[in-house]
Amino acid sequence: MNKDGKNLDQRLNELRSSIDKIDSEILNLINNRLVLGKEIGEIKQKNKTKVLDSSREKQVIEKILNNNKGPAEEQLLKYIFNVIMTATKDIQKRQIVSFLGPEAGYPHIASLNYFKHSGRFVEQPNIYEVFRNTNRNESHFGVVPVENSIQGPVNHTLDLFTEFDLNICGEHYEPISYDLISLTGEKNDIKTIYSHPLAISQCKTWKNNNFPNAELIELSSTSKAAKFVIKNTHCAMIANSQAAHIFSLQLVESAIEDYPGNITRFLIISKDSTEKTDNDKTSIMFSTSHTPGALFKALEPVTKSGLNMLKLESRPTKHENWSYYFYMDVQGHIKNKIVKQTIKQMRKTTLSLKHLGSYPVFEKGNN
Repeated sequence: MNKDGKNLDQRLNELRSSIDKIDSEILNLINNRLVLGKEIGEIKQKNKTKVLDSSREKQVIEKILNNNKGPAEEQLLKYIFNVIMTATKDIQKRQIVSFLGPEAGYPHIASLNYFKHSGRFVEQPNIYEVFRNTNRNESHFGVVPVENSIQGPVNHTLDLFTEFDLNICGEHYEPISYDLISLTGEKNDIKTIYSHPLAISQCKTWKNNNFPNAELIELSSTSKAAKFVIKNTHCAMIANSQAAHIFSLQLVESAIEDYPGNITRFLIISKDSTEKTDNDKTSIMFSTSHTPGALFKALEPVTKSGLNMLKLESRPTKHENWSYYFYMDVQGHIKNKIVKQTIKQMRKTTLSLKHLGSYPVFEKGNN
């Protein structure tokens, strides 16, 4: 090796040594921050103050972004410090999160992404059990799907808000995309493909075009498919991208769904409420009498106030034929005067009205 080559190798070793030193410093600083966070949590507990403080978290992020001199990009810093703050909350009070199973399904992935992988995540067999577990304080939070951009509302979730007295304290939008993953990551090895029927139906055209001769086997969950794939080099599975990391598998091809752009909205439910931020939405449910113009009268205060109505969905009450509950999202927090007054006026023209929660609007990169 010539002199220039030796100099480059020497410089490379110096740079790597510097990175190792910085990594060690970062590790110590993160641990020091968690120690301080734990002490803050103990003080909050004595003062009976909530661990979650959205306004404080926002101030921390804004200060970091203002002090940033680069080259770190804004989205990267938001992600890193959101993860650190979530870990700090977790050390203050270990949070248990219930999600609709199975493991590595989209409700699980949405839970991991929303809570930044911090907490203990408990799989539930159905949406009802997520509500019930949270209502019994066996979980601090529940994560439930409420609507899909292609398939529409998840009616069971909407119906359960009539049975349980829980608050919506957050929302998360999870893109629904599928990858083909296997033990080796090699296309030529694949003879059998496993997956959930829903995933298979959304990737059918791609499969027929790329693996027309591969045997297709339906299973009830991603985790069941993984049990076959991790043991056989000739097997692959259709799953979300994070499943490859969860089950230590290799990517064969990404984004194989026939119709890209599919998104599922998830609600975060809890017995706790959420503090006001500068970008919130409020969810309510109400019922009206079965008379002409009843819905118009119920919504008239919203029109007069100029509030932005983001969603309106109807569901049968199940108590009386042709009687409905209405689920509505409006822009703003219940602590905003205009929102509070509008809901107060709506109570006068409805048979019943329930405030489901006021919570921050989902912003990509913040959750």
